[in-house]
Amino acid sequence: MRLPGPTEIFCLFDDARQRGPAPARLYRDPVAMIAAYRMDEVQPALDRVGEAREAGLHAAGFISYEAGLALEDRLAPIAARRDGEGAPLLWFGLFEGVRRIPSTSVPGLLPDPAQARVGALRPLIDQPDHRAAFDAVQAYIRAGDIYQVNLTFPCDIPVDGDPMALYAAIRPRAAAGYGGVIRTGDRTILSFSPELFFSQVRGQLTARPMKGTATRDADPQADAAQARWLEEDEKQRAENLMIVDLLRNDLSRVSRPGSVIVPDLFRVETYPTVHQLVSTVRARVLPGLLPVDVLRILFPCGSITGAPKLRAMEIIDAVEPHSRGVYTGAMGWIDPEGDAAFNVAIRTLCVEEGSNVGRLGLGSGIVADSQGYSEWAECLAKGRFLTPA
Repeated sequence: MRLPGPTEIFCLFDDARQRGPAPARLYRDPVAMIAAYRMDEVQPALDRVGEAREAGLHAAGFISYEAGLALEDRLAPIAARRDGEGAPLLWFGLFEGVRRIPSTSVPGLLPDPAQARVGALRPLIDQPDHRAAFDAVQAYIRAGDIYQVNLTFPCDIPVDGDPMALYAAIRPRAAAGYGGVIRTGDRTILSFSPELFFSQVRGQLTARPMKGTATRDADPQADAAQARWLEEDEKQRAENLMIVDLLRNDLSRVSRPGSVIVPDLFRVETYPTVHQLVSTVRARVLPGLLPVDVLRILFPCGSITGAPKLRAMEIIDAVEPHSRGVYTGAMGWIDPEGDAAFNVAIRTLCVEEGSNVGRLGLGSGIVADSQGYSEWAECLAKGRFLTPA
């Protein structure tokens, strides 16, 4: 067996972690596709995804950050201004089945990594523009509008060769637990996300918000010190806790009363280029609530907006000049049985068909005591997984 060829439409969800990875899930030969390009198409498209599950089909695909503007009445004025920007707001393929592949078998199915190359990141804003947006966010925080905003910007990256070979090259460097590839025919999305938005398995909801970052160090002792600093730093913990509280509140909207718990708080996870602070939130879903309903209510993930969520999304619209697209949206799957999983589409590269330039978003959470230069540096550090150390 080999993974799909260069013209095949498919979805692959892949756990590349070294310890206890889940099997990859491969969806190919779609019987139909669902896409929304305008804001008024988002809700009907999600309805069709739900109907497909009821018909015994698997759904797999992505939803872009901007689709979230169509899911909240308060954001309707922003949605109207951002309508019809071109790229799909969501795309799902419908499949008759899924093939599970042991994670350790995935590298052997991919093309030779040497067949692809990736160039240097080219941010589409410069540092002074980022600092101006940062200052604007902090002014909102000082005014009491907001506690935290996730400030992002896009980068262009020169790419060459088969996108699947590019995925093969980056996969071991990212070691992501919630990565994968989606090829729609118009674009290929390569995700190396370490963050779970939510999973729904036999009625249990799990979210793993990630907020708080420290760069790796080549010296083992210094690297261990960086991890300890991340775990103990009051600013990083406060930043994480704000999003944990937001996710607890969001999950309570779709869960049985009293079932929301936080079994794991402030755990440091280590990746090839950064340490990350991660927490876990769990709950029992309300009876009769389907995964597409949970997606509709929770989206977008609070870790990539800020807190409170809706005000953060209004501020993001005011200070970010570029659309986010798939970046900070979600990629995932829904089974006919009612199980589902969606990542937070960070560390995610989108390459339009026939293009030799990919688009990658980078961002960080801004709070009252954040420093502009440090946030810019943190964003760039998060992009280092693309190239060898």
